[in-house]
Amino acid sequence: MNNDTLAILLIFGLPMVALVVGAIKSIAKDKSASQPDPMLQAALTQAEAHATRLEERIDQLERILDEDIPGWRARNAR
Repeated sequence: MNNDTLAILLIFGLPMVALVVGAIKSIAKDKSASQPDPMLQAALTQAEAHATRLEERIDQLERILDEDIPGWRARNAR
């Protein structure tokens, strides 16, 4: 995978992860008002943990790109 592909993946991947985390939190908040389903709660907890790990990985990849390819964000924002 070349640097441009990785950068594009990061640019589009981060908003997708944010949307998934937002949806999960919204569903969890709505569901908490009623009787919580233990299976759903476990799945939501697992999905939230997974989304958090993905966000951390994206942050780390962005830091690596910032060090290795200064200005990569500006080049791919066109």
